[in-house]
Amino acid sequence: MDPLPLRGVEDTMAAPQAPAALRLWHRIPVLIRAVIVGELILTVGGLPAFLLFVNLKVAPAIPWSLATTALWLWLCWRYLNGTGWPRFTSLQRKRDLRGCRLSAQMWRWSLLAGGLGMVSVGALAFLTPRVASIPRDAFKLPVDLSTVPVWTMWSILLAISAFAGVLEEAAFRGYMLSQIERRHGWVLGILITGTVFFADHHFSHAYATVAFLPFFLAVSTLHGLLVYFTRSILPSVLLHTVADLVVIPIQYGLVGHPVVSTLSIHALDSSSLTCVGLLVGFGVASVPAFVRLAHVARGQPEIDPT
Repeated sequence: MDPLPLRGVEDTMAAPQAPAALRLWHRIPVLIRAVIVGELILTVGGLPAFLLFVNLKVAPAIPWSLATTALWLWLCWRYLNGTGWPRFTSLQRKRDLRGCRLSAQMWRWSLLAGGLGMVSVGALAFLTPRVASIPRDAFKLPVDLSTVPVWTMWSILLAISAFAGVLEEAAFRGYMLSQIERRHGWVLGILITGTVFFADHHFSHAYATVAFLPFFLAVSTLHGLLVYFTRSILPSVLLHTVADLVVIPIQYGLVGHPVVSTLSIHALDSSSLTCVGLLVGFGVASVPAFVRLAHVARGQPEIDPT
């Protein structure tokens, strides 16, 4: 069951009366189109992130960049959700984003299932550097947040987390997964988006070596399941933002010590065993929550994105 059929919309957009450039665009294989659109969202949507560095350089005691981030992400969301020019792509943008509202019951079970799953995959993220060789300088922020007021530090972290939560979910679990899933199914869609998700981080973050590929595939699977059952990326946006806001300060040593500095590489110490316990325990606990989410989803009316 897919409440978001797009065949009619795509046929209309590829019809002879559509602009020539658009007809040519629709001749490109879906896999390539989906990746291009996803990367475009990340690139254009992330442009104002430089204001975070301006904030730290010009007026570090005043966290004004949080407000500009919120405004920009709101504008991005509205456009990706169908507002603005060109109007003939409005419905397709709205459906590809999958920003559908959910009932209170769907919210409860999606956040419970997704939250349990996020703890499990988060434990995998902290376990990975303990069993694989990760560069010692991998967990190092490009700026020193320890020298700015605490309210500015947390506002910057919240802005970074919001950028990731909104733009990455809109790009990967929204536009990219929607297009691939309609043509090739959910399994390949989740696999492709997870691989591209990893590739993006691999080239922009020193810690994202091949050892972290299972983590990124696990994250993609978790969010893919949430989208599959809810037909919305909203739970993933919230969970992704909260997870980054919790993990980044720990990962980069803003709370306690940097992860790598405390590691015993290839040694199963007490911290490693704790990670294994969290990985397995919360992963198992998420299964009945997802089963319940699936049951609730079956009882929900089909979503009309218009």
